[in-house]
Amino acid sequence: MIVFDSEEIKKDQVCFLHIPKTGGKTLWDLFGRQQETIHVWHSKFFKQLSQPEFLTMLRDPVDRVISTYYYIKRYERDPLYKQFRNMSLEQFVEYIKNDKIPNKRFKSKKDLRNLRYRTVNLATRYLSGGDPNNIKQAKNNIKRNISLVGFTDMYFESLFFMKKRFNWDLSAVKKQNQTKNRPKVNAIPKRLIKTIETYNQYDIELYRWAKAKFLKDIDALDSQTRNEMEVWVRDMQG
Repeated sequence: MIVFDSEEIKKDQVCFLHIPKTGGKTLWDLFGRQQETIHVWHSKFFKQLSQPEFLTMLRDPVDRVISTYYYIKRYERDPLYKQFRNMSLEQFVEYIKNDKIPNKRFKSKKDLRNLRYRTVNLATRYLSGGDPNNIKQAKNNIKRNISLVGFTDMYFESLFFMKKRFNWDLSAVKKQNQTKNRPKVNAIPKRLIKTIETYNQYDIELYRWAKAKFLKDIDALDSQTRNEMEVWVRDMQG
């Protein structure tokens, strides 16, 4: 059972901090099949509470930004869809770099200025508690309050850690909300990639720092658990 965006969380419950475009809706499907209550913060930034155990997912920031472009362009229910229909990827990236537009959430979801809010250091914003530039606070919150950070490019390894830590049944993955038929990052012009990187430096730092910790946790597994993980990942990949 899932409860969305509630701060009334019991001590033995888990809260998933959902950063957009990180495979979170696939997890929603998995969470919904568990017997216990799992909280999902979909529209909330991190906030320190005394009770719950937090987890989250991160994605390569450049890949996440590009995925956001193709998602908005193809998803008719997105508030920015109509404004995106004729927007090229280059125009999209030019909009991201427009520093005259404040990097904040505007009241109307249809306000195109929200594009920078959705694409510039978004993970840092969510994990710091609302500030897209406070990388130090984001790291501190992970170290002190978030027990598990998974990664979309190591999705099944991340699910394995969740399965072991929380004793969840995560064996039937049905991927949700995928942006289909979009080009890979290496097919995007390098100058556009460079601009996206320039405006997501904190997210890139945060991603690399957290990923290094995750890889160390994998290296620290005993041989039996490591083998169990490798077999499980192969089975999940089919």
